[in-house]
Amino acid sequence: MKIIHFMSTFFATAALAQSGNVGIDTSTPDPSAILHIENFKGTPAIATATISGGAVTGITLTNGGSGYTTAPTVNFYAGGSIVNGGTKARATASISGGTVTGITINNGGTGYTSPPTVTISGGNKGLLFPNLNIANLSSTTSPVASPANGLIGFNGGTNSNNKALHFFNGTSNQWQSTIDAEETPKVAYLDFTGSLSLLDNAVAGASALLVVNPPAISGVSNINGFKVVLNTVSGGYSLVLPQGNYLVEVNLNLNSPQESPAGQGGTAPLTGSTYYLMGYFIDFFSETFNNSTSTFTAGANSRKEVPIVSKVNTNHLATWSYYYSVPNNANANIIGGLRLSLGRMQNSTFYDLVNVIPTGSYIKISKL
Repeated sequence: MKIIHFMSTFFATAALAQSGNVGIDTSTPDPSAILHIENFKGTPAIATATISGGAVTGITLTNGGSGYTTAPTVNFYAGGSIVNGGTKARATASISGGTVTGITINNGGTGYTSPPTVTISGGNKGLLFPNLNIANLSSTTSPVASPANGLIGFNGGTNSNNKALHFFNGTSNQWQSTIDAEETPKVAYLDFTGSLSLLDNAVAGASALLVVNPPAISGVSNINGFKVVLNTVSGGYSLVLPQGNYLVEVNLNLNSPQESPAGQGGTAPLTGSTYYLMGYFIDFFSETFNNSTSTFTAGANSRKEVPIVSKVNTNHLATWSYYYSVPNNANANIIGGLRLSLGRMQNSTFYDLVNVIPTGSYIKISKL
């Protein structure tokens, strides 16, 4: 077996290995080759993690290592987070004199069933792909004559094609752009669970907590650091998000049964009709969450109203959109906690119970 080493003045702690058909500057790579890339000169630091309640709560640095010129990247692997639909923990390292002196947990993550492995990756080198002028995605003559299936290059030429890595697809016989991670939408979906009845005999202006049952977080959710936390101060669950800007869309499938007693609180259909004005509002409470102490601090409230005209015992959909901004903070542990309450809008003509139907009720969060 041949081993191809990228050798300069540095040794490796992080490696990328792939068996089979690895080739550099050759159209006929040895099928037994292994590509091994190394980019760190020094002794790697070593640390272990502890968890509680499914989150990483502590990191013990057992060896600070040596040779670091910049703060290394801290990553967490295994522990069940991804498998259980959770989120990865995040942490940052600090160095002094080339040695890692401390690691700060920025986000403990969710869904861990066992302590994850902590990896501390240093280095200041990168992997440079060939810079090609891929002006015609269907060309098999320029910039490469008869390109091999799977050939990778960066389109850095003066042309209108995407300035990103491209690979040659031998099946379609053309160059294809790889996914640009920066353009990948960052979203989170939460489905409502359990039965929820609100606003029983409630007048206009009254409200109640909306997320009182733990929501089901979709497996496609990919906002780093997002989690749902039980709010021990106000009750219910709050949506915890890292610093940044978000669009929060709330979609509720609602149903109001016949009021009891009749005419409750002045309930009456619209004149000459069997329809009611079942207006609602959501109060969005923008709170602060300290990720290191798991504590909430009250913040400003923004109210969004939606008028709905419907009959009793008939499902009706209500939607809200809210721009939510979590300001930058020098302390990465100070992030956002969004709490929601559902209320009865002014001028409503229905003043009794409303049921939130789990099927069709969800919250979508998009990172902007």
